[in-house]
Amino acid sequence: MRKLLLAALAVCALVGVVASADGAPAKASREYVVLYEHGASGEAARAAIADAGGRVVSENAAIGVATVRTSDSSFAGDVARSSAIVGATTNRVIGKAPRDAAIVKRDAVEKDLGSQRGAAKGHAGAGADPLASAQWDMQMIHATTTGSYARQQGSKAVRVGILDTGVDASHPDIAPNFDSRLSRNFTTDDPTIDGACATDPDQSCEDPANVDEDGHGTHVASTIGAALNGIGIAGVAPKVDIVNLRAGQDSGYFFLGPTLDALTYAGDHGVDVVNMSYYIDPWLYNCAANPADSPAEQREQRLVIAATQRAIDYARDHGVTTIAAEGNGHTDLGKPKTDDTSPDYPVDANGDRRRRASARSTTRASRCRRRPTA
Repeated sequence: MRKLLLAALAVCALVGVVASADGAPAKASREYVVLYEHGASGEAARAAIADAGGRVVSENAAIGVATVRTSDSSFAGDVARSSAIVGATTNRVIGKAPRDAAIVKRDAVEKDLGSQRGAAKGHAGAGADPLASAQWDMQMIHATTTGSYARQQGSKAVRVGILDTGVDASHPDIAPNFDSRLSRNFTTDDPTIDGACATDPDQSCEDPANVDEDGHGTHVASTIGAALNGIGIAGVAPKVDIVNLRAGQDSGYFFLGPTLDALTYAGDHGVDVVNMSYYIDPWLYNCAANPADSPAEQREQRLVIAATQRAIDYARDHGVTTIAAEGNGHTDLGKPKTDDTSPDYPVDANGDRRRRASARSTTRASRCRRRPTA
């Protein structure tokens, strides 16, 4: 998978150019996430957005956040002058497909899943699932038929939200535990990075809440709660309730707005645990005052941290236990290295990046301690 970590987070914004009435190119339309001041009324915040030339596309009133579209290039600075607004940051600024983006769709492994299912059923042993011997990770933590499974396998009363790229509810190891009633998809496919919608199994950019066209979310869900059912593998807690809280794109990118909405939804709908094995693009780590970043980049990252922390606090206050992956890059937070991956996509139609990789330095790493906000 492309990435595996929720640390501090990042952002992006949809850029589109349309033609004016006389045929001349109109100003580019950008999408922003706007964070309201604590205690500010929604009416005052919406008025400030309108005064700055923005149009509210959607609003998350529970945590005081709005998704806004505008063609005014000075919008972020103008709206931040209002006492009702903390600030604004772009949400999905990808002008064209990133240079290194792997557009991932369902692959050949899934096409012959039927034969794999049959083989799994034919080799199920007594107690353990047929591929349990290959699960070195479960053996390390004693999630086995003679270990934790003999004592506690979880319960359908425990709702585990998979905040990821989706969950394939048709998978035979997922289906017994999948909660179709509570599962939701907070994203819309973007052909620029996710591939043509016509190539999707449903030939639509509006995916249902029971599919995963990247695969990462299904992998995570199976590690957590694949059923102990004589097929394939079993997860750590093979009897928990799995709720798909999709916030990641088919291509594996994660944007700010869907993440905030998914966390808020978890708090409002009785989800007990949310697993977050990702980071929000384009920054691997958000730094509040890193000297290698421009003032605008610093403001952007501070706002992303603040907005995401507000959503996490909301979820926790509503009884959600939030779990963040530490990543799979072997990063020693006490000895940080140069981050040459961020920002991880071009942000305009020319493919330019906000900052060259060479501008990332050990100075930045040592100043930004890379501690997750969650």
